[in-house]
Amino acid sequence: MATNKKTAEAEEHVRQAEKCIKTSWTKWKADFDGAAHEYEKAGLCYRHAKTYEKAKEMYMKAADCHRQCKALFHAGKAYEQAAVALKDMKEYEEAVHLIKRAAMLYREHGTGDTAAISLERAAKMIETINASEACNLYVSASEIAENEERLRQAVELLSKAARLSVKARDFDKALQLLEKTRNLYDIVENLGAVYKLIAVTVLIHLHRNDFVAASKVCQVAMSVDGYAMDECSVLLEELLEGFDQQDQEAINKVLLMPYFTYLDNDYVKLARSLRVPGGGGSRPKKTAGGASGGQDGEEDEEEDEYAGGLL
Repeated sequence: MATNKKTAEAEEHVRQAEKCIKTSWTKWKADFDGAAHEYEKAGLCYRHAKTYEKAKEMYMKAADCHRQCKALFHAGKAYEQAAVALKDMKEYEEAVHLIKRAAMLYREHGTGDTAAISLERAAKMIETINASEACNLYVSASEIAENEERLRQAVELLSKAARLSVKARDFDKALQLLEKTRNLYDIVENLGAVYKLIAVTVLIHLHRNDFVAASKVCQVAMSVDGYAMDECSVLLEELLEGFDQQDQEAINKVLLMPYFTYLDNDYVKLARSLRVPGGGGSRPKKTAGGASGGQDGEEDEEEDEYAGGLL
């Protein structure tokens, strides 16, 4: 009964919207603003009735009406509402497409911050479905935030893209994103974050058995303020020594230090799966305090998505 009532309400709003658009001898100009609001009310009713295809249709019509009025911000919001209906239908690709359209309208309207937030929402929506596209969305959102001189927002978004690239094992892209993220953290004077990303960069190079590149990262890092005196530099030196000597036990000992076990979870997994060339040795075991389990306390028996490295 409730569904039927909402459907009836939606249909009445549609009739009112069509009435707003219709012209006659006594009404020469269509009322697109009034129609847009009626279509939005219809879309909401259809959503409550779980008639998502109709809800999407209503929000798309609302967006068209808002664009007729050159109300770009409101048109963007209508596209986002249509995307929500598509999400309910699990039509994620089309939903992301509409959110991108909304972001373009927000930027044209001069509200870049809203555009960045909408792209971030889209990225979160598809992280587990299309990691590569989600990463691109985070990067686009970060670029918009940077152009708006919202550097802290920009670096947070770029950090998400970097972590997602590591999780997806796209290490070439991850290295590029980590470098840009480090640069932004340096600008906002968060040196602690810079050191951690230096450590992650070294881990990636070692995963690829590129000892020379890993060593070079540490050498260049010596020019970063405070790095030489930080715990990170000492631990990375010990890690490189263990890798050079092909001493898996020494590597495990370093990777069990809190500095590594309390990185972001995807980076913890990266550290735990590091092996000396040839794949010898075992991964670090969980200590009595569960340190090597990462921040979310994952079980040690969990399948390690990086097991065996990339070779």
